[in-house]
Amino acid sequence: MGSADLKNLLVIPSQTRPARPGRSRLQVLTPPSVLGFGPGGVALWVGAPDRPGVQVVICSGQVAAIETVHILLYARLTVLAADARLSVRYNAVAERELQPLVLALRRRVAAAERELPPAPAALAALPYKWRRLLASDAVRLETGEQVAAVAGPLPVPRRAEPAYGAVVLTARELVTLADPVSVERAGGRYGVDTHYIPRDRIETVRADGQGLGVRACGTDIALPLGEDLAHRAVAAFARHVPVAAPAASPDAPH
Repeated sequence: MGSADLKNLLVIPSQTRPARPGRSRLQVLTPPSVLGFGPGGVALWVGAPDRPGVQVVICSGQVAAIETVHILLYARLTVLAADARLSVRYNAVAERELQPLVLALRRRVAAAERELPPAPAALAALPYKWRRLLASDAVRLETGEQVAAVAGPLPVPRRAEPAYGAVVLTARELVTLADPVSVERAGGRYGVDTHYIPRDRIETVRADGQGLGVRACGTDIALPLGEDLAHRAVAAFARHVPVAAPAASPDAPH
């Protein structure tokens, strides 16, 4: 992708992992792979026995969103584009090497700055984990940059451990963070799901019954943040992101 420097490569060895996080009976053997970053974008080489070679290439100009998932030692990186999807699972021990590469990709694809609303991150009523996350560089492209945030509890099954999420607007990105709420995942709330979406590529943002829906670069991205948090985020950022018109009720008069 325009760079031959080894520091822009992440080598992921062959590994055995549960078919589903938290379920260890069924195991999947994944072949070795190499993730490469550069000025042109990101590419994935897979050493599959039947067809080794580059499996996915996504140019920087095509990136609609970057998703990261962390649950204890389980981690996954996904890069979304209109006609391609790059997804790779890895041990979270490699996060120290991968995080600078992902940050550099985020900076390349979110180059244009937009105005911010005069709303600071609301931290007081949140658990410590979330106050720390929203005050950290995890949601920022540059250390100390101003952000606006809406945060709160997520809908969870009855008697389940409370979960939280946040929608963060920076000058260059729309960032969402959420506790892992799937009952199939091990590790309780020891993790976070994050989406990074370049603001200048957002076509529409919509709140619906399931959460927040974002369309960017012709790609629809569903963010299951719950109805309340989604509506609060749309109301807070309506003047700074392109909000979709509410869907007409089928019973509404024509």
